[in-house]
Amino acid sequence: MNDLALVKRVLSNEPGSFDELVRSHQRLVWQVISRLVQNQDDTLELSQEVFLQVYYKLEQFKGDSSLATWIGRIAYNFGLRFLQKQERAPAVDEKHPVEQEGDTKSGQLDDLQQQAIKDALSKAMKQLPPEQRTIIGLYHFNDMTTVEISEICNMPQGTVKSHLSRARERLKTLLESRRSIL
Repeated sequence: MNDLALVKRVLSNEPGSFDELVRSHQRLVWQVISRLVQNQDDTLELSQEVFLQVYYKLEQFKGDSSLATWIGRIAYNFGLRFLQKQERAPAVDEKHPVEQEGDTKSGQLDDLQQQAIKDALSKAMKQLPPEQRTIIGLYHFNDMTTVEISEICNMPQGTVKSHLSRARERLKTLLESRRSIL
């Protein structure tokens, strides 16, 4: 179903339509917020607030961008405001390690090495600034384009590319320093 049709259904209070909207976008909202605030309780609370905001502001959605981009921007702004209000560095949440595709079955040693790499990447990601961590997560784990990310983060596409480049370089440096351990 296209975005505008779903929005019209929600605005006309069609039963189940808002639940459908939430189901369709809850993963995106969770990932944007959790990458910024890195605390499961705060992420849960902020995600609920995002969907309340979406519900109350839905009539403002004009279809100029995708609904996912519009909702993602709201989530990103909520996360940034939360960090600004907290006036603190993002907390570390060990319950949300970096996602990794695939599963190796070539022996216990390979499994341990893969887990060590996954842990090192997760720790390295946590050392990135919140904006870079979010942008690299959206790009590599959510398969979003730099255009979509620039709309969500409300920053020029060149800035998104710059954040991606800097984040990759920082990750490379951090991971190379741990290479001897792995």
